[in-house]
Amino acid sequence: MKSAAILAAGIVAFALLAFLCLPRHASQPIASTVPIPANFHARVEYGMLILRGSLPNEASKAAILQQAQALYGATPGNVVDELAVDPRMGTVAWADNVAQILPVLGQMKERGSIIIDGRTIVVSGQVGGDRAKATVLQTIAPLTQTGLELEDRILAGPIMAGRSTKALSPTAPSQKAPATKAPSVVMASSPKTPVPAVLSQKVSVTKTPSLVLAQIPKAPSLPVTPSPAVPSLTVASPASLQKKLNEILTRSSIEFESKSSTMTPASLATLDQLTAELRQSPYTAIEIGGHTDKYGEPEYNLQLSQRRADAVRRYFSKHGLSNQLTAVGYGDSRPLTVRGNRAALQRNRRIEIRLKGQPEL
Repeated sequence: MKSAAILAAGIVAFALLAFLCLPRHASQPIASTVPIPANFHARVEYGMLILRGSLPNEASKAAILQQAQALYGATPGNVVDELAVDPRMGTVAWADNVAQILPVLGQMKERGSIIIDGRTIVVSGQVGGDRAKATVLQTIAPLTQTGLELEDRILAGPIMAGRSTKALSPTAPSQKAPATKAPSVVMASSPKTPVPAVLSQKVSVTKTPSLVLAQIPKAPSLPVTPSPAVPSLTVASPASLQKKLNEILTRSSIEFESKSSTMTPASLATLDQLTAELRQSPYTAIEIGGHTDKYGEPEYNLQLSQRRADAVRRYFSKHGLSNQLTAVGYGDSRPLTVRGNRAALQRNRRIEIRLKGQPEL
């Protein structure tokens, strides 16, 4: 009887231990099943290609790097590889076609970029003309056929042929100038000619001022001066730019590592889309607002949100934005929702980009 009681007590203790430990271990796989979207960003600046993003397998990354080195050379520094492979990502149709579209960056003047966030493909840069732009769009077509929505931000450069003809046209009348000297020679050699002849000569002389006026506009730089004004036509209004920024942050937010100001790799593609939009309005003042959820000490949340806003500001400055950038940490003082579930807390942890003078987000 005594041994049976001891055995029963052991079984009860074992069952209690299993009850306390099993839920703790069962909750871990749930977090690992959260899908992480694949993304890709390629940017070329003055002959250097920078590759970023997260891909689902090594084969896609190897194909992209092989194509990049074939286009820009294997010399260290020509191709910057910051691509990551995450096996938790699901297979995406566009990943196998990315290597085929890298050559379009070679047609961009000085700089260009391709950004894929899983839903859209954003192509930015400037090409030589409408025909070059049509070639770029045709090359990108296989990716749009996989379900990606194209955002075309390609600028077609001015057609120089039309301007060269204008520059040459003022010189055409000057070739006839030597013929205008003939009436003056006749007048000097025949002073006794009848009055009607003199009148006819005066009529021919009156044509010379028009020839002289035709020779005056010879400034070669005048036809070229309108060209710098062409890019200014694409500057978006503040309200339109704010709307585009909001749409980007709605599709894919800027996320950070837990209790840190280190941005996740997936957030870099979002930042690059924002950079491409803000680069079109270099004189617009921007406020970068950092926000946290309600958990944690208010002072800690305020400091954390400030560090995260500063991290975004440094990223923008590092990537060439000349806008006036202000980083502000609001902590948990401006929640979008007061609910306490996981989705609500994630929504409150955010970065907002606001044009100064525009309404609050």
